[in-house]
Amino acid sequence: MIHLFLNDLYKKKFVFLWMILSFKAGYLNAAGFLATGKFVSHVTGFGTQMGVSMAHEDYYFGAELLIIPLAFIFGSMIPALILDRNYDDRKIPPYPAVQFLITMLLGVIFFLGTSGWFGDFSTPTDDLHDIILIGLLCLVCGMKNGLTTWATYGKIRTTHLTGLATDIGLHLPKIFRGGIRSRFPEQRRVNTVRIATFVSFTVGSLVAAFIFPKYDFYGFIFPFILSVGLLAVSFVNYNEAKREHTVGDEKTKVA
Repeated sequence: MIHLFLNDLYKKKFVFLWMILSFKAGYLNAAGFLATGKFVSHVTGFGTQMGVSMAHEDYYFGAELLIIPLAFIFGSMIPALILDRNYDDRKIPPYPAVQFLITMLLGVIFFLGTSGWFGDFSTPTDDLHDIILIGLLCLVCGMKNGLTTWATYGKIRTTHLTGLATDIGLHLPKIFRGGIRSRFPEQRRVNTVRIATFVSFTVGSLVAAFIFPKYDFYGFIFPFILSVGLLAVSFVNYNEAKREHTVGDEKTKVA
């Protein structure tokens, strides 16, 4: 993730970044579903499924489902613990630290999967290894979404489509009707960015659907490489932002 200001979120040079993050989320979500039969990039519906499982006295399956929201929530907590600690507008948040953890976890998933620790890529019944895989993927997705949300002032989310689709629908009429006063005024390009991230999530899922049935756990090398690239970008941006910030402080002192 990179350090930027609220007014810069929807500039063209950053739209590609949001698309990459959304693509990766869709890819991981499809990977989780293909491997375990469960989605990992969002928690919608799992409360209902847990309730139904408990009602049918399927307590083991209900406990498995509980791992998904808990791991996602814990993953979302990590960026806040790292970035929101003694937050000061005059300091550059250590985004690379969170991106490093995401990259490391993806590397662990890739290593354990390709070494056979998780067993077969897709199995008809869940076991402890599947539960751990689900938990790790949900942890990664929670961290990804938490990092993006925190860095973009809550404006960009890349791991699920429910709220995004609602926002697209609410603002879509503005594209076709000009000159009317809206309760939710915003520039048209904002909705264009939403549509781009929506499409990227879908494309990521589509690509994963082709890759994982053929390559199994080796398919995780793709999001790992993307994550390494994002980590490098994050470090470069962090150092540049710190350097610019330092120069700005020195100019202020001189003045």
